[in-house]
Amino acid sequence: MAQPLKTSSIDASLKETLDVVWGDEMKKPVIWPTMGFKVTSTTDKYIDDQEYAGLGLAQLTPEGAQIPLDNIQQGFATRYTQVKFALGFVVSEEARADCKYDKAIDDAGNLARSMKWTQEYLAASIFINAANTAFVGGDGVALASASHTLAKGGTYSNTLATPMSFSETAVETMRTNMRKLPSSNGLIRGYQMKKVVVPEELWFEANRVLKSEQQNDTANNAVNVLKGMGIEIVSNPYFTSTTNWWGVSDADNGLRWIWRMKPMTRSHNVEDNYTVRYNGLMRCAPGWTDPRGVYMSNI
Repeated sequence: MAQPLKTSSIDASLKETLDVVWGDEMKKPVIWPTMGFKVTSTTDKYIDDQEYAGLGLAQLTPEGAQIPLDNIQQGFATRYTQVKFALGFVVSEEARADCKYDKAIDDAGNLARSMKWTQEYLAASIFINAANTAFVGGDGVALASASHTLAKGGTYSNTLATPMSFSETAVETMRTNMRKLPSSNGLIRGYQMKKVVVPEELWFEANRVLKSEQQNDTANNAVNVLKGMGIEIVSNPYFTSTTNWWGVSDADNGLRWIWRMKPMTRSHNVEDNYTVRYNGLMRCAPGWTDPRGVYMSNI
């Protein structure tokens, strides 16, 4: 168990002799909401998303013939169970009273940064583990898999069969594959690529490929078609791979982030030893419902 923060731990801050007190900083907005998550909230301990495959194509029917019938097929369910993430620390009454610099302890700021970093790592882990078979979705396979099942039979893939490094050709290939993904009933839905999510190491290349006026790295004076498609670039410094990258589609219920309790902080005095306890906590359930929301190049 962590010990209370005492004056001996912040002895440099007990006298007004310091010019700057500095440490952890996290001033910019969190990255994860830009990565394609559909953010909602709930008042329940858990919620379920249920897939249903609708009707297929209408059939040519001769005059006077009986109209052919189809059915609606129930697919897999995805459960989001709310999980609590919490952290606290304890400060002695003496340390709080004698400290001359608010930033040295900065209880609210420290807890807020911890909650933000936790969100960032949670979101990044979904991408990091996208091809990891130990992390499965409602259909029983990883987020990025060649074995996703269709409710009415068959399978589909949301990962490049031959992984490709980020390039103009790779983005075009992934975008084309996305367009041809089948919906739950097996019919082509025509999903659009809305974002590419890349590690920081690929941010420069992504901008060259997607934003150059002409085709990147060629002598051809050809227009860069990708520039006009409005594909957003999102880079993430929390990714562990420097080469894996992902496309995010316009699937209605791909990546999801469900709040039960947004980050909050509390403090209370402990009279037994005259300390103050500061706590931060949040409850959320990040994950994915429809794997078609993400397409991966696992390289």
